[in-house]
Amino acid sequence: MNERTPGRTSPLSLLFYFVAGSVAGASVALLMAPQSGRATREMVRRRLRDTAGSTRQLKDRLIDRGRSIRDEATHRVDNAVSALAGNGGADLG
Repeated sequence: MNERTPGRTSPLSLLFYFVAGSVAGASVALLMAPQSGRATREMVRRRLRDTAGSTRQLKDRLIDRGRSIRDEATHRVDNAVSALAGNGGADLG
């Protein structure tokens, strides 16, 4: 059974919520837009570009964080293996 830690949201869920909120916001903006069609289309293009940029930044941060976690885990496993092998001087923290 896979138990999740209460109070934690997965990065994929956060990305989904971010995209869903962006789409909902854009839809409301279109419905409530007091500008002309041309101005509204330009506003939507600008917001889509901003959202795409934010999504790329989020993806890059998630990838960097994943690499950092992987590197830390590798370091800890290597230290534990060294300690168990009796190589001495290994720092388990």
